[in-house]
Amino acid sequence: MLSTDQVEQFKTDGYLRGGRVLSDEQIEALREEMARVVRDRDNPDAAQPVLCHNFTGNPDTPVWQVVNIWEASEPFHQLIFHPTIAEEMAQLTGASTLRIWHDQIQYKPAATGGVNMWHQDAPLWPILAPMTEVSAWVALDDVAPDNGCMSMVPGSHRWGNQIAFLNALSGWDAMPAEFEDKPVEVRPCPVQKGEVHYHHALTWHGSPANTSARPRRAIALHFMTDETRYVASGEHVMKPFVEVADGEVMQGQHFPVVWEKP
Repeated sequence: MLSTDQVEQFKTDGYLRGGRVLSDEQIEALREEMARVVRDRDNPDAAQPVLCHNFTGNPDTPVWQVVNIWEASEPFHQLIFHPTIAEEMAQLTGASTLRIWHDQIQYKPAATGGVNMWHQDAPLWPILAPMTEVSAWVALDDVAPDNGCMSMVPGSHRWGNQIAFLNALSGWDAMPAEFEDKPVEVRPCPVQKGEVHYHHALTWHGSPANTSARPRRAIALHFMTDETRYVASGEHVMKPFVEVADGEVMQGQHFPVVWEKP
Protein backbone atom coordinates (compact mmCIF):
# COMPACT_ATOMS: atom_id res chain seq x y z
CA MET A 1 0.00 0.00 0.00
CA LEU A 2 1.08 3.55 -0.69
CA SER A 3 1.40 6.13 2.05
CA THR A 4 -0.69 9.31 2.15
CA ASP A 5 2.45 11.27 1.26
CA GLN A 6 3.05 9.09 -1.81
CA VAL A 7 -0.51 9.58 -3.04
CA GLU A 8 -0.18 13.34 -2.58
CA GLN A 9 3.16 13.28 -4.43
CA PHE A 10 1.48 11.53 -7.35
CA LYS A 11 -1.27 14.15 -7.43
CA THR A 12 1.38 16.90 -7.48
CA ASP A 13 3.82 15.41 -9.99
CA GLY A 14 1.61 13.14 -12.11
CA TYR A 15 3.91 10.17 -11.52
CA LEU A 16 5.36 8.11 -8.68
CA ARG A 17 8.03 5.47 -8.28
CA GLY A 18 6.55 2.57 -6.33
CA GLY A 19 8.23 -0.41 -4.76
CA ARG A 20 9.29 -3.85 -5.91
CA VAL A 21 6.37 -6.02 -6.99
CA LEU A 22 8.05 -8.94 -8.81
CA SER A 23 10.49 -11.62 -7.68
CA ASP A 24 13.52 -12.62 -9.73
CA GLU A 25 11.71 -15.82 -10.72
CA GLN A 26 8.67 -13.89 -11.96
CA ILE A 27 10.88 -11.47 -13.89
CA GLU A 28 12.70 -14.29 -15.66
CA ALA A 29 9.43 -15.98 -16.61
CA LEU A 30 8.09 -12.73 -18.08
CA ARG A 31 11.32 -12.08 -19.97
CA GLU A 32 11.14 -15.54 -21.52
CA GLU A 33 7.50 -15.06 -22.49
CA MET A 34 8.23 -11.69 -24.04
CA ALA A 35 11.06 -13.16 -26.14
CA ARG A 36 8.81 -16.04 -27.22
CA VAL A 37 5.96 -13.80 -28.33
CA VAL A 38 8.27 -11.51 -30.33
CA ARG A 39 10.00 -14.52 -31.88
CA ASP A 40 6.70 -16.20 -32.82
CA ARG A 41 4.97 -13.06 -34.11
CA ASP A 42 4.69 -14.50 -37.64
CA ASN A 43 3.74 -18.02 -36.55
CA PRO A 44 0.02 -18.57 -37.28
CA ASP A 45 -0.05 -21.52 -34.88
CA ALA A 46 1.16 -19.47 -31.89
CA ALA A 47 -1.10 -17.44 -29.60
CA GLN A 48 -0.82 -13.82 -30.72
CA PRO A 49 -1.16 -10.48 -28.94
CA VAL A 50 -3.24 -7.73 -30.53
CA LEU A 51 -0.10 -6.07 -31.93
CA CYS A 52 3.60 -6.91 -32.15
CA HIS A 53 5.89 -4.73 -34.25
CA ASN A 54 8.91 -2.43 -34.29
CA PHE A 55 7.15 0.89 -33.92
CA THR A 56 10.13 3.01 -35.07
CA GLY A 57 9.94 1.37 -38.49
CA ASN A 58 13.74 1.42 -38.59
CA PRO A 59 15.46 -1.97 -38.12
CA ASP A 60 18.64 -0.19 -37.02
CA THR A 61 16.93 1.55 -34.06
CA PRO A 62 14.14 -0.82 -33.01
CA VAL A 63 11.63 -0.45 -30.21
CA TRP A 64 9.48 -3.56 -30.01
CA GLN A 65 5.90 -2.75 -29.10
CA VAL A 66 3.57 -5.55 -27.99
CA VAL A 67 -0.06 -4.78 -27.13
CA ASN A 68 -2.16 -7.17 -25.02
CA ILE A 69 0.47 -9.80 -24.47
CA TRP A 70 -1.73 -10.90 -21.56
CA GLU A 71 -4.01 -12.55 -24.12
CA ALA A 72 -1.09 -14.57 -25.54
CA SER A 73 0.80 -15.49 -22.35
CA GLU A 74 -0.36 -16.93 -19.04
CA PRO A 75 2.38 -15.24 -16.92
CA PHE A 76 1.41 -11.86 -18.33
CA HIS A 77 -2.27 -12.74 -17.85
CA GLN A 78 -1.53 -13.27 -14.16
CA LEU A 79 0.35 -9.94 -14.00
CA ILE A 80 -2.69 -7.80 -14.86
CA PHE A 81 -4.32 -9.05 -11.64
CA HIS A 82 -1.28 -8.33 -9.44
CA PRO A 83 -2.83 -7.45 -6.04
CA THR A 84 -0.29 -4.82 -4.98
CA ILE A 85 -0.44 -2.98 -8.30
CA ALA A 86 -4.24 -3.11 -8.31
CA GLU A 87 -4.58 -1.87 -4.72
CA GLU A 88 -2.11 0.97 -5.27
CA MET A 89 -3.78 1.90 -8.56
CA ALA A 90 -7.09 2.12 -6.68
CA GLN A 91 -5.44 4.45 -4.15
CA LEU A 92 -4.13 6.72 -6.90
CA THR A 93 -7.37 6.85 -8.90
CA GLY A 94 -9.98 6.57 -6.14
CA ALA A 95 -11.78 3.98 -8.28
CA SER A 96 -14.21 1.39 -6.93
CA THR A 97 -13.61 -0.83 -9.98
CA LEU A 98 -10.54 -1.23 -12.18
CA ARG A 99 -10.42 -2.79 -15.63
CA ILE A 100 -7.42 -3.39 -17.82
CA TRP A 101 -7.48 -1.11 -20.85
CA HIS A 102 -4.55 -2.87 -22.44
CA ASP A 103 -0.99 -3.76 -21.62
CA GLN A 104 1.97 -2.61 -23.68
CA ILE A 105 5.54 -3.83 -23.84
CA GLN A 106 8.24 -1.53 -25.12
CA TYR A 107 11.50 -3.41 -25.53
CA LYS A 108 14.68 -1.53 -26.48
CA PRO A 109 17.47 -3.94 -27.44
CA ALA A 110 20.96 -3.30 -26.13
CA ALA A 111 23.00 -0.67 -28.01
CA THR A 112 20.44 -0.14 -30.78
CA GLY A 113 17.11 0.52 -29.04
CA GLY A 114 15.50 3.66 -30.39
CA VAL A 115 13.85 6.77 -28.96
CA ASN A 116 10.27 7.02 -27.74
CA MET A 117 9.48 10.68 -28.37
CA TRP A 118 7.72 13.02 -25.96
CA HIS A 119 4.01 12.29 -25.69
CA GLN A 120 0.97 11.95 -23.48
CA ASP A 121 -0.85 8.62 -23.38
CA ALA A 122 -4.47 9.75 -23.19
CA PRO A 123 -4.61 11.64 -26.51
CA LEU A 124 -3.34 8.47 -28.20
CA TRP A 125 -6.41 6.66 -26.81
CA PRO A 126 -9.21 8.64 -28.51
CA ILE A 127 -11.81 5.94 -27.93
CA LEU A 128 -11.71 6.64 -24.16
CA ALA A 129 -13.05 9.51 -22.08
CA PRO A 130 -12.36 11.25 -19.77
CA MET A 131 -8.55 11.50 -19.87
CA THR A 132 -8.04 10.26 -16.32
CA GLU A 133 -6.37 6.86 -16.82
CA VAL A 134 -3.27 5.86 -14.87
CA SER A 135 -0.61 3.35 -15.92
CA ALA A 136 1.64 1.01 -13.97
CA TRP A 137 5.02 0.63 -15.70
CA VAL A 138 6.84 -2.49 -14.49
CA ALA A 139 10.55 -2.82 -15.21
CA LEU A 140 11.94 -6.21 -16.25
CA ASP A 141 15.51 -4.83 -16.26
CA ASP A 142 17.35 -2.22 -14.24
CA VAL A 143 16.46 0.89 -16.23
CA ALA A 144 18.63 4.02 -16.16
CA PRO A 145 19.31 6.95 -18.52
CA ASP A 146 21.93 5.05 -20.51
CA ASN A 147 19.56 2.23 -21.48
CA GLY A 148 16.51 4.39 -22.09
CA CYS A 149 14.64 5.02 -18.85
CA MET A 150 11.57 7.23 -19.03
CA SER A 151 11.76 10.93 -18.26
CA MET A 152 8.75 12.83 -16.91
CA VAL A 153 7.75 16.49 -16.74
CA PRO A 154 6.32 16.96 -13.23
CA GLY A 155 2.96 18.71 -13.04
CA SER A 156 2.28 18.43 -16.76
CA HIS A 157 -0.77 16.21 -16.18
CA ARG A 158 -2.58 19.38 -15.09
CA TRP A 159 -1.95 21.18 -18.42
CA GLY A 160 -4.58 19.37 -20.45
CA ASN A 161 -4.26 17.76 -23.87
CA GLN A 162 -1.04 19.14 -25.37
CA ILE A 163 -0.20 16.34 -27.79
CA ALA A 164 -0.05 18.77 -30.76
CA PHE A 165 2.67 20.77 -28.99
CA LEU A 166 4.65 17.64 -28.13
CA ASN A 167 4.31 16.25 -31.66
CA ALA A 168 5.77 19.49 -33.03
CA LEU A 169 9.01 19.19 -31.02
CA SER A 170 11.95 18.66 -33.36
CA GLY A 171 13.66 15.96 -31.32
CA TRP A 172 14.24 14.28 -27.97
CA ASP A 173 16.43 17.18 -26.76
CA ALA A 174 14.09 19.92 -28.00
CA MET A 175 11.97 20.36 -24.86
CA PRO A 176 11.77 24.10 -24.04
CA ALA A 177 12.42 25.53 -20.59
CA GLU A 178 8.89 26.97 -20.42
CA PHE A 179 5.41 26.14 -21.70
CA GLU A 180 2.72 28.85 -21.56
CA ASP A 181 4.68 30.65 -18.81
CA LYS A 182 5.02 27.45 -16.77
CA PRO A 183 8.52 26.09 -16.07
CA VAL A 184 9.28 22.76 -17.73
CA GLU A 185 11.55 20.41 -15.81
CA VAL A 186 12.66 17.13 -17.36
CA ARG A 187 13.32 14.47 -14.73
CA PRO A 188 14.84 11.07 -15.59
CA CYS A 189 13.01 8.28 -13.75
CA PRO A 190 15.31 5.30 -13.17
CA VAL A 191 13.57 2.11 -12.05
CA GLN A 192 15.06 -1.13 -10.75
CA LYS A 193 13.97 -4.47 -12.18
CA GLY A 194 10.80 -5.72 -10.56
CA GLU A 195 9.74 -2.24 -9.45
CA VAL A 196 6.59 -0.42 -10.55
CA HIS A 197 6.38 3.20 -11.67
CA TYR A 198 2.98 4.93 -11.95
CA HIS A 199 2.08 7.82 -14.24
CA HIS A 200 -1.05 9.74 -15.18
CA ALA A 201 -2.21 9.47 -18.80
CA LEU A 202 -1.68 13.22 -19.37
CA THR A 203 1.83 13.41 -17.89
CA TRP A 204 4.41 14.38 -20.49
CA HIS A 205 6.95 11.59 -20.86
CA GLY A 206 9.29 9.85 -23.28
CA SER A 207 12.54 7.92 -23.30
CA PRO A 208 15.89 8.27 -25.07
CA ALA A 209 17.76 5.66 -27.08
CA ASN A 210 19.40 2.66 -25.43
CA THR A 211 23.13 3.29 -25.85
CA SER A 212 24.19 0.71 -23.25
CA ALA A 213 25.17 -2.95 -23.48
CA ARG A 214 22.00 -3.87 -21.56
CA PRO A 215 18.46 -4.41 -22.86
CA ARG A 216 15.57 -2.31 -21.62
CA ARG A 217 12.49 -4.43 -21.14
CA ALA A 218 9.34 -3.21 -19.42
CA ILE A 219 5.58 -3.56 -19.55
CA ALA A 220 2.98 -0.85 -18.98
CA LEU A 221 -0.38 -1.89 -17.59
CA HIS A 222 -2.95 0.72 -18.60
CA PHE A 223 -6.02 0.76 -16.35
CA MET A 224 -9.53 2.16 -16.69
CA THR A 225 -11.79 3.22 -13.83
CA ASP A 226 -15.54 2.97 -13.48
CA GLU A 227 -15.87 6.41 -15.12
CA THR A 228 -14.13 5.44 -18.38
CA ARG A 229 -16.52 5.50 -21.34
CA TYR A 230 -16.34 4.53 -24.99
CA VAL A 231 -15.98 7.23 -27.67
CA ALA A 232 -17.04 5.70 -30.97
CA SER A 233 -15.65 8.54 -33.10
CA GLY A 234 -12.05 7.69 -32.19
CA GLU A 235 -9.72 5.09 -33.69
CA HIS A 236 -7.40 2.70 -31.86
CA VAL A 237 -5.98 -0.78 -32.31
CA MET A 238 -8.32 -2.00 -29.53
CA LYS A 239 -11.47 -0.61 -31.14
CA PRO A 240 -12.45 -3.88 -32.91
CA PHE A 241 -12.74 -5.54 -29.49
CA VAL A 242 -15.16 -3.01 -27.97
CA GLU A 243 -18.57 -4.51 -27.13
CA VAL A 244 -20.41 -1.44 -25.81
CA ALA A 245 -22.24 1.45 -27.46
CA ASP A 246 -20.96 5.01 -27.78
CA GLY A 247 -20.96 6.73 -24.37
CA GLU A 248 -21.31 3.55 -22.34
CA VAL A 249 -18.86 2.44 -19.65
CA MET A 250 -16.05 0.41 -21.19
CA GLN A 251 -16.31 -3.29 -20.43
CA GLY A 252 -16.20 -6.67 -22.12
CA GLN A 253 -14.13 -9.83 -22.33
CA HIS A 254 -11.05 -7.98 -23.62
CA PHE A 255 -11.29 -5.43 -20.78
CA PRO A 256 -11.76 -7.60 -17.69
CA VAL A 257 -12.24 -6.37 -14.13
CA VAL A 258 -8.93 -6.75 -12.28
CA TRP A 259 -9.96 -5.20 -8.96
CA GLU A 260 -13.14 -4.27 -7.13
CA LYS A 261 -13.53 -2.41 -3.87
CA PRO A 262 -14.31 -4.89 -1.08
